[in-house]
Amino acid sequence: MSGRGYGIWQKITRCMLCCRRRERRHSAEKRKRKHKMRKSYKIGEVANILGVSTDTIRYYEKMGIVYSKKDPVNGYRYFTPADIYALLDVLFYRSMDIPVEEVRNIMNSYQHRDVKILLEQKERQVQEKIREQQALLGRIRATIEDYRIMEENLGVFQVCPMPPMVLFHESPADSQAYFNNMVEQERRPPSQLVGSLVEAGFVAARGETGWEMTHLFTAALLPEEKKSGISENGRLVSAPKAVYTVLRSPWGIRMEQMLAPALEYADAQGLSVKEEIYGLWIFTDYSQPNPLDYVALYLPVE
Repeated sequence: MSGRGYGIWQKITRCMLCCRRRERRHSAEKRKRKHKMRKSYKIGEVANILGVSTDTIRYYEKMGIVYSKKDPVNGYRYFTPADIYALLDVLFYRSMDIPVEEVRNIMNSYQHRDVKILLEQKERQVQEKIREQQALLGRIRATIEDYRIMEENLGVFQVCPMPPMVLFHESPADSQAYFNNMVEQERRPPSQLVGSLVEAGFVAARGETGWEMTHLFTAALLPEEKKSGISENGRLVSAPKAVYTVLRSPWGIRMEQMLAPALEYADAQGLSVKEEIYGLWIFTDYSQPNPLDYVALYLPVE
């Protein structure tokens, strides 16, 4: 390459290097401008940053929790970075289910002691809710277990101890009071129930024409630790020895007819049935034209 050609090539190379430097500087400045915090943001931009709707932000404005500013030049409303930080605090307290009215107080007048008292109250509310949910979970699990036992013992007869139960709201079989009491019992919070599961049931006794339903009740199946002191609220029943089974019974069947298989089993075993028989309605199958009751029977014997 001649000296003149070499000199031209050097100029071209220097020019290319200068262009690359300018491009790098321009890119760096562009990135800097991109990441530089702005002084104002439109409501849609704030909503995108926080992951909420514009309606939510407007609602907080309406409730006096946050305040936007008005541009004196174009009249548009905008939010500053400080407003965004405030909204982050609002979302933080709302994530703990603090009521909007209390969040407004926090953002306008509460000191940290006030917020601490508020959160302690909220803690107690959540703990109570957890207790109720745990009781509800226990009731669900007990019902599942009840159905499992029902399936295993359907049509199966055995002699075993009768578990302790407390009979509440005993009413004559033809009394409307039973239904009123049952509805009242079902409306109680799960945490207030005596046992893990409330059952509807009946008492059968010998009458002029055989075994007859005499009383209806609601029963709580008792865990071991709650046996003492319960009889004051209801009648505690149990038996060291009873015939136990689960039977299917169509609606409208006579009590004597429903009890017949269990009574025949007791007689075959040489057992004498005592004065009362207890039945618990476990499940009703409404899929049939004539619904079927699944009934757990306890026949105390000697």
